[in-house]
Amino acid sequence: MEHKPNVSQNASPNVQLSKGILEMKFMKKSKEKALKQLEDEESRKLYSKEISEEMKRTGNIVFIETSVFNCKNMVEGRFSFGGMNPDIEKLMANDYVDMLNQIEESKEKDITDIEMAKGYSSVVETMQKKFNKKTKKKFMKPSSDI
Repeated sequence: MEHKPNVSQNASPNVQLSKGILEMKFMKKSKEKALKQLEDEESRKLYSKEISEEMKRTGNIVFIETSVFNCKNMVEGRFSFGGMNPDIEKLMANDYVDMLNQIEESKEKDITDIEMAKGYSSVVETMQKKFNKKTKKKFMKPSSDI
């Protein structure tokens, strides 16, 4: 009885199917799988310097936020500068003006300007009184009319 060698043990990991075989109709899934492997390998080579081992170990870190509150003050997803996309720049300008108007509205005055002026003038008068030099009183002889 002949012993057939195990094909999977002898095959090297770099052996690939020929293009002609991959172009056949029934090999469509295998072709997609082979292309995906090539793309993955190229991306690993390309980003091997940027992606550290710690990043590979930890995987993707996903933050889940249940409220919309943190999304309120986020900036828009599209930007344009220097006239590259005038429509986006108009939207950005409108958003900026709206933001400035909201800030101005939130800066409400507690007291009016007139009340502030009156209060300031009274403080100034009080400080003047404090630092005025007191005049020396002259000694006056008692009158001898009595």
